[in-house]
This record gives sequence, structure tokens and C-alpha cells, in this order.
Amino acid sequence: MSTETLQAEMKGTAAQPAPAAPCAAKPKKRKAVGKIIGYTILIIYCLFLFLPMYTILATSFTSQFQLTSTMSFVWWPEFTIQPYIDVFEQDPYAWSNGISSFALGFLNTLWITLIPLVVGLVVSGLSAYSFSKLEFPGKEKLFVVEVFMSMIPLGAFGIISYIFYSMIGWTGTVLPLIVPGLFGSVGTMFFLRMYFDGVPKQIFEAARIDGLGQFGCFFRMMIPLAVPAFVAQFIFGFVGGYNSYMGPLLYLNGQDEYITLQLFLSRVSTVFTGTGMENVHCAAAVLGMLPLIIIYCFSQKLFINGIAVGGGKE
Repeated sequence: MSTETLQAEMKGTAAQPAPAAPCAAKPKKRKAVGKIIGYTILIIYCLFLFLPMYTILATSFTSQFQLTSTMSFVWWPEFTIQPYIDVFEQDPYAWSNGISSFALGFLNTLWITLIPLVVGLVVSGLSAYSFSKLEFPGKEKLFVVEVFMSMIPLGAFGIISYIFYSMIGWTGTVLPLIVPGLFGSVGTMFFLRMYFDGVPKQIFEAARIDGLGQFGCFFRMMIPLAVPAFVAQFIFGFVGGYNSYMGPLLYLNGQDEYITLQLFLSRVSTVFTGTGMENVHCAAAVLGMLPLIIIYCFSQKLFINGIAVGGGKE
């Protein structure tokens, strides 16, 4: 055999691919099995998570006749919106002008929550802007003191606050629910300062050179730049005020003209009494949750961007 023929055979042998290892497919199978197990656990968890919600929602669309005839939970009810109508029309405590307790509680909750929330956001934003962009003696020490004060649980001052408000004649009014919130929140200020620190200081220095004051820098420049942060804090504050129960229960002292939505929902079982009224109770609960769901759906993108603090805006 010639040398050329031998070299050609050796090249052909070397060009053939090596056989695949039989164990190469095992990691892929293990990864696929792991994904299946993970997704199965997540699906089961979601089912347990949303099962109570489905229970409330399905019961709210179940007729009173179907509830009383089965005397158990109806998984697939005959659809009806009568329970939602009964929340407004069958309220025995409806005011003389025809407004139901639910509608009155919802309107009271809105203005009692929004007034201190909007004003408090502006005050907290001004404070955060001062700590972030201004220089003054003792700034860092004062910030540490405020953060330390925020760690004290407010529940420890519940009785003291009630005694104080009672002494100045504010109990039985909405003032204890509104006035403290007008001065802002340390938690909101701390969050906004973290967000403001990511905004370059040079743009405010340039605006100051052009003659814009500090309030102008805040209202005309910082607020538009920090809309996601303000939206996130607005949602947090609105959810907290909307779900507030102990404050109205403690300070309103049974003043029905100031009843809030949570106070109404807490006594819905006594307002709508009788057999088969569980559908009305669930309908009231669904109506109470609906505004929060709508707000989150329309501001979801800004909310997610707002809680991602610390991102630089170069």
C-alpha cells in the first residue's frame, strides 16, 4: 500500500464523528422531570391560593333559593346578580336620602383616605428631596433619628393617642384619621429619598443657575422624574387607608354618618340577617375588593417600576 493511500484512509477515519455518549440524554431528562415537578407544585399552590377567592366569588353569584335548598357550597351556581343588587337595595340602615350603607362607607373611605394621603405624599416628598439634594448642618444625624423613630411600633401608643385626642375633643370626629397623615410618613420619606438619590444632582444645579427655586425644582422636575415612586407609595398608602379598621372603630365612636367601608363590612352579617344571606355577604366582600383590583390593574407597570428603587437615571 502506498503512502498516499494510507494517509487518505487515516484522514477518513479521523473525520468520522465520535459516537454520542449514552449518558448525555440523562441530564436533559432530569431537567425536564424537574420542570414538570416544579410546575405541578406551582399549579397546586395556585389552586389553594385562589380557592378561597373562587368560593367568595361563586357564592356571590348564587341565588338565595339555591343556597337554602342545597345547604352547602355550590361549586357551579346558577348565575345571578341579585345579591349585588341586595347590597344596595335591602339595607335596613339606609339613610333617608336613599344611599346605602355600602355606598356611604365607600365614599367616606375615599375622602378620609385620599386627603391625608395626597397631602402626606407631598410633605414626604419635600422632606425626601431635602435630605437627598440639599445640604444643611446635621442632615445625616437628623435622618438617622427619623429612621430610628419609625422603628417604634405605633401600636404601643394606641391608648395614649386615644386619651390625647379625647382630651382635645377630637374623638367622635374624623380629625384623628386625617390630621396625622397630613404630616407625611417616615417610611414614605425613606423610600422616596432612595429613589431621589438615583436622580443626578447636576440637572438641579443647572436649573438653579437658570433661576428655578427649590420648590420649582421639586414640583416641576423631581415629581415628573419620580412618578413611578410616587405611584408606588400612593398605592401602598391607599391600600393601608382603604383597609384601615381599628382607627375608624376607635375614633368614630359609632358615628354612622362617618361610617367607613371596613366598618360596614365588619357588621354586614348583622345588617343582612336570615338564612341564605351568605351570597349577599360575599357580594359585599367582592365589591369591597373591586376598587383595589382596578387600581392595581391600571397602575401595575408604574407600580412595578416604582418599587424597583435605586435605578440610576443618567
